[in-house]
Amino acid sequence: MSAKLTIIFFILICFEIGLLLVILPWMDRPSWSENFLLVWTIEKLNWPALGHFVSSGYVKGAITGVGLLNIWLGIREAVNFKKTARAIEAARQGEEVDSK
Repeated sequence: MSAKLTIIFFILICFEIGLLLVILPWMDRPSWSENFLLVWTIEKLNWPALGHFVSSGYVKGAITGVGLLNIWLGIREAVNFKKTARAIEAARQGEEVDSK
């Protein structure tokens, strides 16, 4: 039972992180480039180009791509739910896992 719960939580986390990484870079409020850590880093390094780099479409697209990968991973785990649960239970019991 704990193996199934672990997989369910993993799937939910993948979907949540993926959805956040897909949506947040493109929202107007709060702005992607207006966060405390980024502003603090720009001030400490005296490097204003970092702010422009982070707010560029290329970086936002890369972050969105990582989010889509997270969503894809969650879907893949949901499709292979039974196989993964069996593999976790077999590994917990010390048995060899069938690769098929």
